[in-house]
Amino acid sequence: MENQLIKIEDLQVGDEIMISCQSYFKYLKVLTAPTLSKTKTHWNSKKPMYANFKCTTRRDDVISYSYIDRDGNTVNRYSKIWIPTAEDHNIRVTKDLNVRQIWLVKRETI
Repeated sequence: MENQLIKIEDLQVGDEIMISCQSYFKYLKVLTAPTLSKTKTHWNSKKPMYANFKCTTRRDDVISYSYIDRDGNTVNRYSKIWIPTAEDHNIRVTKDLNVRQIWLVKRETI
């Protein structure tokens, strides 16, 4: 059941998934099971939607440019680069996966 599109209700803890988000592919490892939200409902059908998921991923902050301000101080501007890899996850995020296409990459077997 790996390497295919998956529905949000079929996700399990430990699944490794990929989503597209803001012109990046994000490789996520699911930390919490899907639960229905108590407050979020679909705007049209009024059906309950799923709550946000806790996931881990890898993000690197790199210097996009630097400049010297009028006081002579060097100022660095950083860009966030999302690395689509299964190793070295360094950040925990919460993602809303309700309206996304989710690609199951790997399912953790117990």
